[in-house]
Amino acid sequence: MIALVFSYEVRDAEAFERAYGTGGDWEEFFRSARGFVGTELLRDVEQPGRYLVIDRWESPEAYNAFANENRDEYMRRVDDTRFLYDQELRFGTFENVWQSE
Repeated sequence: MIALVFSYEVRDAEAFERAYGTGGDWEEFFRSARGFVGTELLRDVEQPGRYLVIDRWESPEAYNAFANENRDEYMRRVDDTRFLYDQELRFGTFENVWQSE
């Protein structure tokens, strides 16, 4: 499993949470994808307006296939939600580290 992790400095918290949170516009878009696991939205308790978004996928290949097949719609959604935040920072793509028994 992988996690794509992003940090946002948000202008409109309520609208951002609707778009990026669990059950939000982005998760609805991803939900049809093979290999999509879920989205988690975290709000910083020490810095108002700062959020983490974690999108989980079964594999990098699952995410890349979805992004490539839906590139136009993906970019339209990026453009439609860009006004909700001042800054977006992609921390990277992470994988779980555990030993199977």
